Amino acid sequence: MRYKGIYWTVFAPMIRQSMRERFGRETAEQAVRRGKGEYRRIVEAADELGPGNPLAMNAYFAYVFAGAWLGCGRTVTPEDMGAVMTDVLTTPLVRTVLGCIDLNRSPRYWYRSMKRYEAWCERHGRDYPATWKVGFDEGLHRDGSYYYFTSCPICAHCQKQGIGELMGALCATDRVMFALQHGVLHREHVIAQGGAMCDYWVVGDRVRDAK
Repeated sequence: MRYKGIYWTVFAPMIRQSMRERFGRETAEQAVRRGKGEYRRIVEAADELGPGNPLAMNAYFAYVFAGAWLGCGRTVTPEDMGAVMTDVLTTPLVRTVLGCIDLNRSPRYWYRSMKRYEAWCERHGRDYPATWKVGFDEGLHRDGSYYYFTSCPICAHCQKQGIGELMGALCATDRVMFALQHGVLHREHVIAQGGAMCDYWVVGDRVRDAK
């Protein structure tokens, strides 16, 4: 993947603040000081996902935290790093950005987004086979959005980099992100846990007895 420093620039101060409060100044400073180089190394070692890939930002986001974790020498647990990710996602800036989406008002938002991604894959997928493979089951649920991935480049790359144990924390951020969009994620399968897919059924948090 092509290195993009903007993701580190935006998220590193938030990571530093969270880690300083949770684990002390020394751990936080080490994570950020050494983590930038680790982030760059992880990104540049990853397979290219393609220009204009709508999901590529998810990989950059994940690799920022992987870099910070390696930067502090893995002195905190993956679960602790997951707490840092949640801290960052719930900062006022990120909360405001994610909160612009209200899944009660736009219950099919993610279905439409994934359809646009599917169209991108039809145009570019052959050139970038490492990207996510998306699928749909149109008749499975009436409420909200349902889609699934049968491959995940983040999981595959983290495994190659020897940091697969961080995937549980990374996957857990999905629930946090959708909650900030006034949604609830229902999930039965996760690739990082040995599943054949990562499934996403996302409904608004006001929906009762979702179908």
